[in-house]
Amino acid sequence: MLGCMPPRDVLLTVGNEILEATMSHRSRWFEYLAYRPVLEKYYAEDPNFRWEAAPKPRLSDRTYKKDWHKIWNGLGDAERSQKADAGDWIVAEIEPLFDAADVVRCGKDIFVQYSMVTNDAGIRWLRQHFPNHRVHKVRYKEMQPWHMDTTLVPLRPGLVVCNPARPTLTLKVMELLEKNNWEISWAPKSVLTEKRPLCYCSIWLNMNFLVIDPNTVCVEASETPMIKALEKHGIEVVPVPFYDVVMFGGCLHCATADVYRTGKLEDYFPKQVEAF
Repeated sequence: MLGCMPPRDVLLTVGNEILEATMSHRSRWFEYLAYRPVLEKYYAEDPNFRWEAAPKPRLSDRTYKKDWHKIWNGLGDAERSQKADAGDWIVAEIEPLFDAADVVRCGKDIFVQYSMVTNDAGIRWLRQHFPNHRVHKVRYKEMQPWHMDTTLVPLRPGLVVCNPARPTLTLKVMELLEKNNWEISWAPKSVLTEKRPLCYCSIWLNMNFLVIDPNTVCVEASETPMIKALEKHGIEVVPVPFYDVVMFGGCLHCATADVYRTGKLEDYFPKQVEAF
């Protein structure tokens, strides 16, 4: 479906490991192959590199709820909202499913969105695979949630950008942020008023930026409201014209996957919320 433009969807970097996600669309089953030459190079050059792959799903008819889209298209707004709030999405629980872009990493804490492409079996698999991390299931009020990098975006320790149009259905995530004194910056509206031609991505692509370091962020050059909002936090913004590329699968965050970093594993949420 997307070829190899959005590595963020396929590859999840945690510590010295890069994990190939399952993917949930049949049209994206082979996307991992585009990155194999790069992973082979890392494996050959770095003896400490962990190369892992989640179980490849069969994606049979049983993987998806029968006639889900047909039923959805026949619903009114109120019924769709009720279905969305209940988290009644197309993927069933037959096999673990997750896209890497439904995962947000903050040191020892990993937030995973239950969505159109990530099911509970996938979240449970990630918990089992990363036993030294705290994996939190989160949900947001959105008609068809698909990836979390325009919903909850950490900028630096203690500062996170959240989407005002997608209030959380998991109140404990807000409690966790507040309990650990994280500041929430609510994203301004994008300059986009409709989706770009041939692009199925959210119009909140102004949040799909690339954090270089705690004080430097690359943002789509036309998104002046977001640029000003970040500058208020003392962040140096690097404007990058990118909207002519988004029809291939997303903006700056989607088009990149960080694989090298300095520092050590940090605990940014030492005060945990019970049963979360």
